Order: sequence, then C-alpha cells, then structure tokens
Amino acid sequence: MSGAVTSRVRQVVLTEGAAIRWWCLVLAGEIALVTAYLAVTGVTVTEPRYVVYPFVWINIGVWAMWRVEVPSVDRRQRAIATAIAGVYLLVLSWAGGVLLLGLTGPIPGGAVSSIHWNVPGWGPTVVYGTPRIRLALIPFKTIGYVAMTYLVYVRLLDATRAVLSGVLGLVSCVGCTFSILLPLLGATTLFGSTLTGLSWDLSTLVYLLTVALLYWADEIGAAVSRRR
Repeated sequence: MSGAVTSRVRQVVLTEGAAIRWWCLVLAGEIALVTAYLAVTGVTVTEPRYVVYPFVWINIGVWAMWRVEVPSVDRRQRAIATAIAGVYLLVLSWAGGVLLLGLTGPIPGGAVSSIHWNVPGWGPTVVYGTPRIRLALIPFKTIGYVAMTYLVYVRLLDATRAVLSGVLGLVSCVGCTFSILLPLLGATTLFGSTLTGLSWDLSTLVYLLTVALLYWADEIGAAVSRRR
C-alpha cells in the first residue's frame, strides 16, 4: 500500500513539477509580502489564521480557474452561460457586501473614492461609488467570488451533457447554494457571540467546499451515477 502511495506521489511530482515550483514561488512571495507589511507598519497579529485565510481564498480560486477545463460550445450557449453567471456574480457580490445598492434611498456617506492599506489579502481595499451604488473591493473576497462565478460559468457551458441529467445539476446547485450562504456566514449580525468568532472560519470552509463541488462536479456526478 505504501509503495503505491509513494509511486503516486512520485508521478504527481513528475507530471506537475512546473506547477508545484510555480506555486512554491507564489507562496514565498505572499509570505514575504505579509512579513514586509508587518515590519513596516508595526501591526501585531493576534489571530494568525485571519492572515492566512485570504491567501487560501486567493490561491485556491486562482488554481481552480487556471486548471478547470472549459468545454467548447456554440456562441448561443456561451452567451446564455455568460448572462446567468453575470447575474450570479451580482447576487453573490450583493450578498457578500462587495456591491451596495441604494434601492430605497441614498447610501450613507454619499459619493466615495478611497483606498485602505490593510494586511495583504484584506487590502488594499478599494471603495468607490455614488450615492446609489458602491463597490467595496476586498482582494480575497473579490477574487474568491470571481473564481466561483467562473466555475459556475464553466458548468453552465457543460449543461447539455451533464446538468440536464440531474446528477451534475444537483452537485452544481449545492455548490451555488453554498456560495450564496458563504457571505452570510461572514455577516456577524446573523449570529450570536459564539458563532461570530467563527464566521470567517465557517466562510472559508464553505468556500473550499463550494470550489471543490464545482471544480470536481464531473467526477462527483460520475461517482454518484455509478452508485445509483
């Protein structure tokens, strides 16, 4: 058994050597960036996981977008998938507080345009908008939401082969539901004091599960089909 595992690990290292080296460089750069920020600003980190979580979102999201296979479809299906994914991103951004809409009245603060230099991953945060619409772009949330939207878009392109069969449709819907739930877990007003302290832990867990469901939807769907 151990021989098989060793052989598998060796095979992965050989076939994915370039990707592994690239990601090692990325991780080294992120560590250097955070270290430099803390050294320059003198900020003391009391909860290290909150420094790590943003890079988990960013790295996993970029990795999934980079590695997912995009099916070839006709222009009509691509346009439909783009439209649905666009609506999905708007809903996700609104639920997560990235997009604020003054539907019932002007947004407090009026027109704004500012950059906040927070810990890398949480910052730089860009806030821009008018009294009726405002964007608050936190790097890891923005990249994470875009990554989930892109994965949903890819699954919509694959709809004629898999989603309509019901199996992948269930997997994808669960993934979409989780991703809408995700920003709500980060909204501390929805929880008591016990869960409030775990809101970003839960959000990160849901994010990873969502990306996994959407990225490996074909494999999960095939496995479920074999069991039926």
